[in-house]
Amino acid sequence: MQQMTQIMANLQAASSSESSTPPAFKTPSMMVPECFDGTHPFKVRIFIQSLQLIFHNDAANSSQHRNKVLYATSFLLGRAAKWIEPHLSNLTNQDPS
Repeated sequence: MQQMTQIMANLQAASSSESSTPPAFKTPSMMVPECFDGTHPFKVRIFIQSLQLIFHNDAANSSQHRNKVLYATSFLLGRAAKWIEPHLSNLTNQDPS
């Protein structure tokens, strides 16, 4: 009985000494989207959905519109990359704030 009392006392001491701060939440890593080249227009929806998942998952790092556009642009190839090219100089010259 004395041994049981000692175990209970140890458990209470351990539980009261634990920090009340919950562990930090770590954002799960996500797969990068498949590159989009514009040859199959029906794939644009999948491409955009992949990007939206990434942006929603890491809202702190993707809060600025400019960052989202630059990230998405990095996955464009071929026709899609040529389409965005004239707009890149405007985007990259913008003040990031």
